[in-house]
Amino acid sequence: MSYQALYRKYRPKNFDEVVGQKITIQILKNAIENGHISHAYLFYGPRGTGKTSIAKILARTINCIDPSKGIPCEKCDNCHASINPGCPDILEIDAASNNGVDEIRELKNKISFVPSELKYKVYIVDEVHMLSTGAFNALLKTLEEPPEHAIFILATTELQKVPLTIISRCQTLEFKKIDDLSMNNKLSEISKKENISIDESGIKEIIRYSNGGLRDAIGLLEKAVAYENKLINENTIKEISGNISEKELQEFIDEINNKNIDKLLLKINDYYQEGYDLIKLANSIIEYMRNKMLESKNYDKEICDMIIELDNTVNIMSKSENPKIIFEVTLINLLTLSPEKTIVPHETLNINNNETSKQKKEDIDNEEDKNYTKEIEQNIKEIRVGNTLSNPKKEIISQIRKEWDLIKDLAFDPELGNISRILSSDINPVAASDTNVIIESKLAGLSAQINSEIESVEKIFTKTFKKDFKIICLSENEWKKYTEEFKKDKSKFSFKEEPVIEKSKKTLKDKAKELFDI
Repeated sequence: MSYQALYRKYRPKNFDEVVGQKITIQILKNAIENGHISHAYLFYGPRGTGKTSIAKILARTINCIDPSKGIPCEKCDNCHASINPGCPDILEIDAASNNGVDEIRELKNKISFVPSELKYKVYIVDEVHMLSTGAFNALLKTLEEPPEHAIFILATTELQKVPLTIISRCQTLEFKKIDDLSMNNKLSEISKKENISIDESGIKEIIRYSNGGLRDAIGLLEKAVAYENKLINENTIKEISGNISEKELQEFIDEINNKNIDKLLLKINDYYQEGYDLIKLANSIIEYMRNKMLESKNYDKEICDMIIELDNTVNIMSKSENPKIIFEVTLINLLTLSPEKTIVPHETLNINNNETSKQKKEDIDNEEDKNYTKEIEQNIKEIRVGNTLSNPKKEIISQIRKEWDLIKDLAFDPELGNISRILSSDINPVAASDTNVIIESKLAGLSAQINSEIESVEKIFTKTFKKDFKIICLSENEWKKYTEEFKKDKSKFSFKEEPVIEKSKKTLKDKAKELFDI
């Protein structure tokens, strides 16, 4: 017999074998016992939480001739027929690949046929949110008044994409992430039956990584078995899942606490080159900060703000073509804008006093320079925002937005490629006049980097849109503040000539070049 994946081998065969989802299971059991079976169900929740497995169990149970307390007997002819993957009366449809109107119309034409072997003809439609608008419309009437022998079970990971007209015609049941204790018990059970040598730290790391998805957890356990012949532990799971070890994480946190930006950037680059997932690294830092804060009971607002900022960064990194740069900029922003704070509570630190004193001295020495560059940046920012909003042109900003993807054409330009890739994936144009353009970033740190490279940004605009513009980049919060002011009083924004400022000290651009080695 060919090898069977563990998640398939240990897929539950009845409701009592299901891990988690107690409320959903109880609702379905009671409905079967009382004969109150709905004509259509909609299962929704994260992946790997049992939606399809429970749909199959429900299909077999309602067709059992003699179920006991919502559990199929496994002895009758119907039970034997329904467990067969080729059973003609239990049809599984993948909406991702059968999402057109024609497929749904074909289903509607066949639905009037009575079951060939079982009591009910059950249609399990997986990833139903992938259906086209036309397909949803074609399904509406069938869901509202199906024949008595037909039952629909729809499953989705994205309920918000399912039309309300479909949802209102179904009994909706939410599937939640599997709790840690249930996951631990199931993984331990599988490990024992399969003679897998894994310690408690390894199981806990699998649970943490899989984020409530049992299928992902079992898949990772199987992957660990293939990777490691000896005892599987926490570090084994970290290696195969792209996470750094606990020791490396502690070293990384120490560099953050020491505000050693140069070493942090080198470490991030090394992790990136070695194939580690930087999003997972950011999540590990968030979890570390949270745990240390709770242990020390030092509920510092600024540390909470750092956690929120890092969490926002994770969301942006997941959508960005340049997650490494986003991560670097966020850390630099956090460490340079809050020089007196550490990223975790002071009670948890172990920093050499001499190093701390040295850092403080450097902070004092650079204070004048920092204030100077901030003053320049803020002055230019106010002028360019005013020059844009004093006479905004909808037609210009509309044209820029329409042609925005053309910036990608400079992605491999030796001089402008790096900043071009950031602009095309992480920045949005929000306002324009005849002479100026305002662009927006969701991260304050990224907007600062863009402004430090403003000459390159303006070159990109000239090459892409065939016109010279003065550019300024605002964070999401800054742009929100300006738009609110604009709505209240447009007269506050007027055109001013930009002053020629002699920058005898290091500019923001110079500093960015030093930090990023670009």
